[in-house]
Amino acid sequence: MNPTTVQIQARLGSTRLPGKVLYPLGAKRVLGLVVDRARRAEKPDQIILTVGDRPENDAIREWCDRNGVAYDTGPEENLLERHYQAAVAANSDPVVRVTGDCPFVPSAEIDRVISEHEHNEARYTTNHSAEMPIGTAVDAIDREVLSELRDRGADHPVRRLRDNPEEWDVVVTPNQRWMSVGDAHIAVDTPDDYWTLSDAVEAVGDEPHTVAEWVSGR
Repeated sequence: MNPTTVQIQARLGSTRLPGKVLYPLGAKRVLGLVVDRARRAEKPDQIILTVGDRPENDAIREWCDRNGVAYDTGPEENLLERHYQAAVAANSDPVVRVTGDCPFVPSAEIDRVISEHEHNEARYTTNHSAEMPIGTAVDAIDREVLSELRDRGADHPVRRLRDNPEEWDVVVTPNQRWMSVGDAHIAVDTPDDYWTLSDAVEAVGDEPHTVAEWVSGR
């Protein structure tokens, strides 16, 4: 049986907020919070960062070495190839994808999406939905789907799947518990996001649902 791997995609070359995954947020780095959430989940067998191959990402690799986090380096501009390459190297299936700028992705959602994927007939299971806060997305993708996308020349692991759910046997599974804060944005995409989330952590701590409530109600 292949291991289930959480792959956390990370690079420093964001156009809106360069270097954001290594910004401090409370007592930790943004990326450190993401890794902590993945480590607290019970279903994954391993965690790997998929890191872009540009020189500036050496800082991420150094952070991984300092913190005992496995990583795989792949093409900066081809996110699909990075995930596929890491899946082959780890012999993992399915691939569970979260992003390195989502410090409040819930551990329970990682477990729930994996469990849903284990028991349904889907090739791709996701909680990504307009009903869920931005920053809580978890994707479980069969490795053969990544291979097919790769053969078709795609460079993103889920964009085509989300755009054509019937073609790819997609199951979307939002969590009702989170719908009351579905308007919250708890990912670090822009400077405003970063300062809002910094204020949230200072005000209420770093428990994901509490942060989402604070952001939603501010």
